[in-house]
Amino acid sequence: MHTKDFIRRQKWRLRPLKRLVLPFRNLKRRIITLDRVVRRKPLPRIEKSTVDYLAVQARGAAIEIYPAEPVQSLPHPFGEKEDRVGFSEPAHVFELENIDFWARYGGSVVTSDNRLLADLSPEVWGIENHPIFSTFRLPKSRLLHGRTAICVTPEAPGNYYHWVFDLLPRVALLKEVAGGFDGFDQILINGSGALYEKPSLAALGVPSSKVLYVDGQHRFRILRATIPSMDHSSKIVAPWKIRVLRKMRDALFGRPHSTPERIYVSRERAAVRRVVNETKLEPMLREAGFDLIEVESLPWAEQVRWFSNVDVVIAPHGAALANIGFCQPNTLIGEIGTRAGYREFYWRLASSGSLRYRFFKARPRIEPALGSRRAVENEDMIIDEQELKKFLREL
Repeated sequence: MHTKDFIRRQKWRLRPLKRLVLPFRNLKRRIITLDRVVRRKPLPRIEKSTVDYLAVQARGAAIEIYPAEPVQSLPHPFGEKEDRVGFSEPAHVFELENIDFWARYGGSVVTSDNRLLADLSPEVWGIENHPIFSTFRLPKSRLLHGRTAICVTPEAPGNYYHWVFDLLPRVALLKEVAGGFDGFDQILINGSGALYEKPSLAALGVPSSKVLYVDGQHRFRILRATIPSMDHSSKIVAPWKIRVLRKMRDALFGRPHSTPERIYVSRERAAVRRVVNETKLEPMLREAGFDLIEVESLPWAEQVRWFSNVDVVIAPHGAALANIGFCQPNTLIGEIGTRAGYREFYWRLASSGSLRYRFFKARPRIEPALGSRRAVENEDMIIDEQELKKFLREL
């Protein structure tokens, strides 16, 4: 465990090494392209939009489930952005026939006419650098009969935020288009075996017998594929996703009836971004009516229950804050973090979910040297006790 924590703390130092990957991948691509030219087997052509591709195809369909929705941004905690209205991406479900699907990362979809559908084949370095162009030997393809749903989603395995806000909503789109899951022979999902995966899928009504867990070792030829769209590159959290999560919450617990709670989410057992003076803060938090919880020790449904019935959440930046998607509108979210490590995920989520938001600035345990911001992105934090007292008095 100590070794694992050390790696998580120091992995920022390895980021520059990623720059070496792309040139090597490009070299492999040139070799593969030359080989394909000689053998007259061209690499797939890139289609940027599945909607546009299907608009001119005789087979297949793009079904819009949710249109683009306006989202009014909350005031930015550092005043870097003016209040403005943005739009979420529309949500579609695509029906495709006779595709080649490789389950690496977020999957790659190649049509029967050798087109790589870019918006269903995500790649962090851009679609032109997709590994399908630079892999010498893909896994052997296996034929899947019947109707297959594909919900392989980038970053979902082992990342609670992406599981909750990217994968689960895509599964819910299947339910919308098909009226349930009985019509699917199998549902392809990439998971890590985390304890929240099975109960959260069950809360959506997904039969475990239909789930087929896949990864980069799996490749299929699929005769009838149903694929929900992705919006993983959008900076705006689609409001329909939050409605899906709140519907799951209500199906589990109904409407809350007891007195709303106040919770502080501890990261004491985490490897990074811990509040080092938390024990000194605990008495004043309890005096203000806060319960202190560690979500890592709670079953998934219990996490949902806690967040479904709160009026104030205070938490250090981390994946546990993805649970604010289950909160009631107007819940106050107090996110603790450092200026150097600030990310806008939960500010954007609060904007889409009609929540209130306050960023509570802490200082890193180790102050950064000039130009070393990356070193403190995940550093442990110290909260000013007087600032916290002032915040609690204002509640």
